[in-house]
Amino acid sequence: MMLSSHVSYCFWLGLPAKFCTSNLPKEDIDMTLLDEDGKQHTVKCLPRKFGLSGGWGGFAKAHKLAPGDALVFQLVEATKFKVYIVRENGLAGDTPEEGNELAEVIDRNVTLPIASSRKPEDHINEEVLDRNIILPLASMRQPEDHSSEEVIDSEVLERIKFSDSINEIQDVADLESFTIIVNGLNINSEISENDRTKYYELCRSQKSYLHKHITPGLNKELIAGVIRETVDIADAIRASNLSTPKDEYKAWEKRLIGFKHLGMNVEFLLSRLDVLQKLALESEDALDYNKAMIRENHAKEELSTVEKKILELIRFEKEVQTLKIDAQRHAAFQSVVSSPW
Repeated sequence: MMLSSHVSYCFWLGLPAKFCTSNLPKEDIDMTLLDEDGKQHTVKCLPRKFGLSGGWGGFAKAHKLAPGDALVFQLVEATKFKVYIVRENGLAGDTPEEGNELAEVIDRNVTLPIASSRKPEDHINEEVLDRNIILPLASMRQPEDHSSEEVIDSEVLERIKFSDSINEIQDVADLESFTIIVNGLNINSEISENDRTKYYELCRSQKSYLHKHITPGLNKELIAGVIRETVDIADAIRASNLSTPKDEYKAWEKRLIGFKHLGMNVEFLLSRLDVLQKLALESEDALDYNKAMIRENHAKEELSTVEKKILELIRFEKEVQTLKIDAQRHAAFQSVVSSPW
């Protein structure tokens, strides 16, 4: 039975653990979903996590899946599912033939007892469920028949367990498979792709989801804001230098402590911040030294300019002396020329 998280904003669709263990490879694979029109869709299947990942969102949108719709997955090949869609208001088939085909699949794999003949021991054949994933629709049950309700409940519980169990970052193969789930909800849509990429790297560096122990029941917008600010502070720490004001360090520290109280794993950022503040304090003399070196270099440049001026002045003095002698000779020459005979 489709939930809002499966068809609106979640990149995952949980599968029964028993089915995955019995019928699918242990390693991640590309699985083909064949719809009733014969169109094929490729999705990433993660058997160890019991779910479908990349590509599922596209399938859900392409088929306009809505909450309350039920899906029948028939394993027709080792890595191919034939998918039948049962809309909340009836079978998905547009023609009687399509509807009959789906009904035959359900008849082959699920026994739905009639109310008048139902016995307590009637149940869905477990051996058949090992090979096909059947999600019964509420309208297909008799009023007294609770067997399919039990199947649906188990499916929902399976998915809740699946969402809550994604807590080891080592199990995430790549950024595409990185889903931020809090209190069973996927909040990827609340975070930009750039921030999600940086948050993924932070989680990988600590080998754990930083929000793993976040306080339960918090508003998803608040949690998304905490994650975004954590990324911003990490970037600011990376970009800091000896001239960064102490007030900024204090502001970052105060916000990180607040996130820590909410359950975020930001201890590694606080530790880095503490080390940087101590080094910055110890390096104040080094900063003064750098400023003094700058002033010295500036003075040397000015001195070099003055020395060049002095050399130029000496050259001018020599030139003046030479010209003075020439002028005296010229005066003597003129004196002789103009002297009386």
